[in-house]
Amino acid sequence: MLPLPNPPTALRYQPELMGFRAVAIGLVVLGHWLLPPFPLSEVGRLPLFVLSGYLISGIIWKNDIYWGGSPGWTRRLGIFYTRRFLRIIPPYYLSLALGALLPLATLYQYPGWFLLPLTNVLCYQLRSWPEGVGHYWTMALEEQFYLIWPLALGLLRQRAAGLWLLVAAGLAYRCYAVLYLVPATPVYATVLLPACLDLFALGALLRLHTAAARARPGQRRPYPGWPAAAAGAAWGLLWAGTRATLPAEQLWSVLAPGLGAVVSYFTLRWLMSSPRQGRWLAHPLAQWLGKRSYGMYLFHLMLPVFYQRLIYYFLPAASAWRPWLLQPLVMALALLPLLVSLSALSWHWLEAPLERLKTRYAYEPAAVPQQI
Repeated sequence: MLPLPNPPTALRYQPELMGFRAVAIGLVVLGHWLLPPFPLSEVGRLPLFVLSGYLISGIIWKNDIYWGGSPGWTRRLGIFYTRRFLRIIPPYYLSLALGALLPLATLYQYPGWFLLPLTNVLCYQLRSWPEGVGHYWTMALEEQFYLIWPLALGLLRQRAAGLWLLVAAGLAYRCYAVLYLVPATPVYATVLLPACLDLFALGALLRLHTAAARARPGQRRPYPGWPAAAAGAAWGLLWAGTRATLPAEQLWSVLAPGLGAVVSYFTLRWLMSSPRQGRWLAHPLAQWLGKRSYGMYLFHLMLPVFYQRLIYYFLPAASAWRPWLLQPLVMALALLPLLVSLSALSWHWLEAPLERLKTRYAYEPAAVPQQI
């Protein structure tokens, strides 16, 4: 157990994390739109899971939101779920309504899987990504994470050894799933919650380690950047060496999420260790995009479907304009202003009012201050 003074888990606003979120989701969007050979969307997606583990673990530790915790834990747990619901679910349901208007066939075929946080299970069973909403498996995964994490941290408390066991469990499950459950399509071994436990657990470990560093202000030094660079280079080499055969693809599906989480851990620790290192992420534009990044993530795969259908409807097959307009770069340049505008409207009319509503659901102080 790491010794820290009270209150060790006090959460402060960290603008670099908001800017980091904007960059990560921007990489996901560009990866899905431009379809580069390098897995750019993975570079953006994996840090988001680690960041969730960091932020949610901090909230749970700060407010003592444990199953079976100090008196009042059930009320605090209810407030936690209420605040998560207000942040995630209404914009998500709005995006489902827009997807139904397109219409997207999978939403009509399997509506219950999308209304409940089970889209990742649906993708796993279908062995395919639904058109326009294939990325919603990550939404379901996040919601499942919110449901189980107070229980997990209630059992583990603030013991790093238990979190390392979760890291090992995530890697072990991916090995099992790739070898025995989905050997022919190993990418689907990564969509279920057990396969991502190491990503969330590394985020919680990041929370422990950064809190311990802040508790020693006289000894604080900027965290070096070379571990992030070295881990990133290893991740790139792994990608370069696992593209030719099915066994290589299986190895990628087992190792890439965990190694990507390690890269994310070191990068975030480096950014947060000194205000200088993350100052560019505090730029007003990065902050503006970061606040609206959830809407950008929700809507970004629907817009290419809408765009392509317009092209096919208005331009005949013989038109010389059709193949040019359907080029990924042209489509991305056409859709980026629309995506930013749509996410800005979602923030202004829905997400920001919900953020204000969340202030009515404040956490009660825990009866016993927690230490990590």
